[in-house]
Amino acid sequence: MALPVPKISSRGGNLFETIISALVILVALGFMAFFINRTSTGHLGSYGLKVSLADASGLSEGSEVRLAGVKVGSVTGLTLEPTSYRAVVEIRVRDDLSLPADSAAAVSSSALGGLYLALVPGHSAVPIAEGAVIGLPPGVAAPGRPSRP
Repeated sequence: MALPVPKISSRGGNLFETIISALVILVALGFMAFFINRTSTGHLGSYGLKVSLADASGLSEGSEVRLAGVKVGSVTGLTLEPTSYRAVVEIRVRDDLSLPADSAAAVSSSALGGLYLALVPGHSAVPIAEGAVIGLPPGVAAPGRPSRP
């Protein structure tokens, strides 16, 4: 007894398959937009800053950076400054924010116990430059720069 041979059509896919494929692609794009909106800042542009802290306990790469309770960025790296033994936290902040140069930062916790880096804007009229260091005590040099006299 011979096995049945499937009939293969030389015609392309039908309309039903095309519609289902389009729906799958639309759902995937919608999920991707939702995922990006929930896990990042909702902005494609950002700039980098560094934060010098005496204690960065509980922070890790991917921790949130918040300003007035609103997520405005994330932690991208943690290192230790070998000369001052301070934690240097590298962050990315959305590019539509212009923080004052005398802004501060601190590690805070949410009501559920999650830790995040809280930014506190200063009062300076001068905006902070990309790559600048927030939170240096007086007389301490920025990482990679010589000390101030």
